[in-house]
Amino acid sequence: MSNQIDFPTQPFYIMSKINRSNWVLTITPQGAVVLRPLTSTIDQIWTATPDPRGGAILRHVDTGLVLACGLVTVAWLRNIPGGPLKAVNLDTSDATQLWRAEDLGGNWVGINTLLNWESKINVYGSDVHGTIGVYGWDGGADNEEWRLVAEIGAITVDSVDYDMTKAVADLGMPPSHCAVTTVDNTLGGTPNTSSYSLVRTVTTQRSITNFESDTTGHKYTQTFSIKGGIGKIVEVSASASFEESDSKTISLTDQKTNTETVTDTISTQVNVPAGKKYAYHVVVYYGKVSVPYTAHSTFQSSTIGAAPVKVTTQGVFTGVNKTNNEIVIRDITSPQPDKQQFVGRSALP
Repeated sequence: MSNQIDFPTQPFYIMSKINRSNWVLTITPQGAVVLRPLTSTIDQIWTATPDPRGGAILRHVDTGLVLACGLVTVAWLRNIPGGPLKAVNLDTSDATQLWRAEDLGGNWVGINTLLNWESKINVYGSDVHGTIGVYGWDGGADNEEWRLVAEIGAITVDSVDYDMTKAVADLGMPPSHCAVTTVDNTLGGTPNTSSYSLVRTVTTQRSITNFESDTTGHKYTQTFSIKGGIGKIVEVSASASFEESDSKTISLTDQKTNTETVTDTISTQVNVPAGKKYAYHVVVYYGKVSVPYTAHSTFQSSTIGAAPVKVTTQGVFTGVNKTNNEIVIRDITSPQPDKQQFVGRSALP
């Protein structure tokens, strides 16, 4: 039985032992499984997803294809693992897409099909320009040993630009009515002029939607951790104009809506005539803005000597913010709700 180990939990490169060089396994845009010199770019990166049947599915990040072994017939043996590797779409019913890693010592591994632990990924004839396929165990030759090199690099956001020419405002959102404060002067003989504290609740929302077009930048941001994000957000005013303002950073990969509610008290002067009972409450008006953004970032691989890669991602920022608030005053002296009278309103800062 093989000495099975886990594949890396991070994205990784599959590096050949041949000549102790830096040739790594990859899939070309045409779907061929080949070796290429290590460039530490997204087109050479793999991920492993453990499978409940055993082993793991090896997915090529750039193409989205998964690695599968071929099936051949040798003499009286039919449909046994062998022949060139294939790059295929995921099929969870296909056991040829399941692989195991076997510890061979010295940080080198064998990668065998789950169908037969002795059938391992092999560089045929040790030719790095030739065929990579499945072959029977050959005792630990360089062309059947691999190093799984974890990529722990990260993306740093350099800047974010908004396309204000395409910003869209929605000022038709329903207002928020805050708690009511009543001032009862029905038994008073003179007007009640004093100061009262009113409760105001303001809720802001922010969300990021990444364009899911199959771009290189999108693949990077979906694969690696990101340092920083959108630190300036767009807000809309009551006149439908837009401005950028500082905010806590929003992750470029966080698709959830970030909601923040702040409740405070504000002071206002009241003037309730004798014999009257007034109700005061704050009404908060909101606007919604949607605006496309372009984020400029840099990916720095963790492999030694790797050049930084500039990454561009695009998406839409959507925000809901306060556009205005005011105090609404109503005469509620009458015990009948339909007899309440609107008295006035006053603006708040």
